[in-house]
Amino acid sequence: MVSKLRARDASFRNEILCALSDNELDLLRPHLKQVALKSGQVLHEPNSPIKDVFFVEKGVVSLTADTRDHGQVEVGLTGREGLVGASAILNPRSYSVHRAFIQAEGDAYRLSTTVLRSAVERSATLRDRCLRYLEMLMVQTSQAAACNARHNLPERLARWLLMVRDRIDSDDLPMTQEFLSVMLGVRRSGVSVAASTLQAGGLIQLSRGHVTITDHDGLAAAACDCYRLIEQSRGRILGRPSDGRSSNIARVAAGPRRKR
Repeated sequence: MVSKLRARDASFRNEILCALSDNELDLLRPHLKQVALKSGQVLHEPNSPIKDVFFVEKGVVSLTADTRDHGQVEVGLTGREGLVGASAILNPRSYSVHRAFIQAEGDAYRLSTTVLRSAVERSATLRDRCLRYLEMLMVQTSQAAACNARHNLPERLARWLLMVRDRIDSDDLPMTQEFLSVMLGVRRSGVSVAASTLQAGGLIQLSRGHVTITDHDGLAAAACDCYRLIEQSRGRILGRPSDGRSSNIARVAAGPRRKR
C-alpha cells in the first residue's frame, strides 16, 4: 500500500522528521509517500543502488551482512529513530552494502535519494539529524560486532530482544526461533537453548511465532553491557533519552555485577 502525504495532515513519529520545522518539512512533504512495511519485505539488496530512503514510522528494519558460507547475520537495526539508506546523503551514487529487510512490520515514508540530498543541502536541521543518525548506526554496528565476538548467546539474545522492544514499544515481539538464528548468526538449536535459559529465569515467555518479555529489568540485567553502551550512545548522539523503559539501564547497570 502506497499513499501520498497530504500537505498538512501528517503527525510524524519518525524522530528525524519530528525535528524539522514546518518550512523544512515543506521541502519533503510533496515527495513523501507512506508505505506499508510487511514482515520479511526487502527494501534494499546488497550491491544495488540506493534509489529511495525510508523514514521508519513504526516497525523495525534489520541490516544484514552476507557471510557467503553461513548465510545472513544481522549487523544493525533501525526503528523510528532513523532512516534506511542513510549513506545516500554521503554519496550520490551510493550502493547498499547490506540487505535491509523488515523484521517487525509497520509503516514508513519513502523518499527518493535525489530529493533527500537536495533537502539536506537546504536544511541544516535535516543534515544534522541525518548525520547524527549515521554516527549512531556506526556505533551500533561496531558494538554489535564486538558483542558477537565476545559475549555468550543468552546475553546477546537478551540485548537484541531489548533493542527490538525499545523500537516497537511492546513487550510482545513477533519472532520465530528460525528468524532469531539468522539475526544472531547461530544455529537454531543454539537459539533454542539460549531462549530456554531466559525463559527458565522468568525473563521471557516463548510461544509460537512470538517472544514476550515478562521481566524487563531482569532481562536488562541478563543482557551484556553492549545494550547499555548502545542505548547510552543513542541518547547522547541523538540528543534525547531513549525509550522510557530503557531508562532503567543506568539503574540496572549501577546494581551488583553479574557473575560470568
